[in-house]
Amino acid sequence: MFKTDLPAEIRGFFEQYLVAQRGVSAHTVLGYRDAIKLFLQFASDHHHKSIVDLTMEDLGADTVRAFLNYLEQVRKNSVRTRNVRLAAIRSFFQYLSITDPRHLATCRLILAIPLKRTGYRVPEYLLRNEIQSIFASIDTHNLSGQRDDALLRLLYNTGMRAQELVDLDVQHLRLSRPFNILIHGKGKKERTCPLWKETVDTIRRYLKGRSIQAVSNTPLFVNAADQRLSRFGIRYIVEHWVGIAAKACPTLLGKKVSPHTFRHTTAMHLLQSNVDLNMIRSWLGHASIETTNSYVEIDLEMKRKTLDSCANLIPKSGRKTSSWQGNSDLLSWLSKL
Repeated sequence: MFKTDLPAEIRGFFEQYLVAQRGVSAHTVLGYRDAIKLFLQFASDHHHKSIVDLTMEDLGADTVRAFLNYLEQVRKNSVRTRNVRLAAIRSFFQYLSITDPRHLATCRLILAIPLKRTGYRVPEYLLRNEIQSIFASIDTHNLSGQRDDALLRLLYNTGMRAQELVDLDVQHLRLSRPFNILIHGKGKKERTCPLWKETVDTIRRYLKGRSIQAVSNTPLFVNAADQRLSRFGIRYIVEHWVGIAAKACPTLLGKKVSPHTFRHTTAMHLLQSNVDLNMIRSWLGHASIETTNSYVEIDLEMKRKTLDSCANLIPKSGRKTSSWQGNSDLLSWLSKL
């Protein structure tokens, strides 16, 4: 096995490949960092070596498979988490196969380790009356309530991801016709999403309360300390108002609602309003139309279940009905039409 400067390769993977070449988000970098760090710690214990003494031979396919078993059996990670960790490791060895082809055989064995199949989980979304109950529960007589009202309406209007909402500045808004917002999505992709007048009105009211001009480059949503609201802050706001709305709308009690639930809700409500699939894909920033198509399958399944439940409510007749073909009077009547 050829000698490789492992620390230098790992540093190059994060600084040159992930950040400089691929331009991934800080959130993705942290996820990959945690996966590689956990893998190195496991390899160190597995081979009874310190991390600085590990070689490429210690990080082969057998070690990777042992690590994956450790994640599931010892750490009790889900298959989804196991796959995320493996994706990070495979990405590193894909990079290594290019920067140091001497390890190509080892890299190929690791890249051949498959992801595990996971069961498809139907995304939960909110019904229209549940959305209305959430908005109705918000007290907009103070600035924090005006912020939360604008935030949740913008989340529902655009279906944007929580991190996309965090990254918004006031200058990304167009509050004159045609109303829209510029969203910085995953992979540094930008998209423009139209805004409803109701959403624009709540944002204007919130900005007026902050004495902020619509062209300002200040963060759109801030906390009590006037700092940019975090993803955790957005999650807290969602859970807070859903909890209050559940008092008047009991169906919310059985649902775990997160900011991403609003994204699923936007997709479903656009679909149910007969909005074109490609428009929905553009609206939400889906990389593949297949992701958007999954909502069609969910909607069709919901409709099927509704029809089945309605059929069960129809009372069954206790008497046997005769065939229309044997009813000469009916046939005669039809013939005269």
